[in-house]
Amino acid sequence: MAGTASNWTNLGSNTNSAINTDSAAEENVSVAQTATGASGINAQVRHECHVWLIDGDDTYTKSFNWAIDTDFTVVVNSAKQTISDPGNVDVDIEGSVDGTNYIKMADLMTWDAGTATVGQGVYDYEASGRMPFMRIVLDGNAVDNSDAPIKINVFMHSI
Repeated sequence: MAGTASNWTNLGSNTNSAINTDSAAEENVSVAQTATGASGINAQVRHECHVWLIDGDDTYTKSFNWAIDTDFTVVVNSAKQTISDPGNVDVDIEGSVDGTNYIKMADLMTWDAGTATVGQGVYDYEASGRMPFMRIVLDGNAVDNSDAPIKINVFMHSI
């Protein structure tokens, strides 16, 4: 069984609300920020979604619903969710011309999904380009967080 992903939200909407782990339509969890609450990730323009990784299978986000025209940073597990079955997760960017047949465009990072760890990688637009449909794929063959989702954030380098 493959993991699942929620829809993308934009510009920091849908944050700091309760999680419904039974559905992919839940609102996003709160994220780490400074003690004053005035900065941190909530102050950043971003795209975000939730992902439930299933041990032994690839998990795909939904295709990006915004234009890719610059480099971007991907942050995995930005809410510092504790992973029930931690291990390494390969994170790639895939693209497609038809939304069905995807190819690997970039090897973004290998995230060591330990307890409450955060992963980060940068997509190089000039080197890897763009396609009409793009998504993130997580290969967590030794990771399972099917009991609670992790948050993925995408920060475009120009707004």
